[in-house]
Amino acid sequence: MTDTIAARGEIRALGPADTDRYCNHLARLDPEARRMRFFADVSEFHVLFHAGAALSDGRVVIGYVEDDEIRGACELLASGEDSHGAEAAFSVEQDWRRAGIGALLMTAMIDAARQRGVRRIELQCLKTNLPMQALAARFTSDLRQIGDTTLAVLDNSPAAAG
Repeated sequence: MTDTIAARGEIRALGPADTDRYCNHLARLDPEARRMRFFADVSEFHVLFHAGAALSDGRVVIGYVEDDEIRGACELLASGEDSHGAEAAFSVEQDWRRAGIGALLMTAMIDAARQRGVRRIELQCLKTNLPMQALAARFTSDLRQIGDTTLAVLDNSPAAAG
């Protein structure tokens, strides 16, 4: 795929009506991408349950939609500990990677977070997930190695936006 792929689809908020398509997207992830997304090998049931919960529990889910199929997504889940914090997670299907979709999703997620008053966004990925670390590094210099994971912290405060 080329860098022009992102021009063929759209970035938009997903809702409960998108549950089946979101589940299909997560189910299409190759085994390694699924392990990177969920930090473990997970069953089809887990994927189905996760997709339904993500689109009904109040988290923000933004998708890259092309030809009426979700090919990439970002979830933003408010932190229970910090009223101004949130965690983000990404997934992009194999044939749609390295086309700028992750950066488009990241930008849309940051904007959605800012609109909701989120001032700190954390992205955690496996230490072996170099593409996610490279994407995060485009938006923050605060990357921390913690055991088998990497934590990226994005300052999303109004001062950082200026």
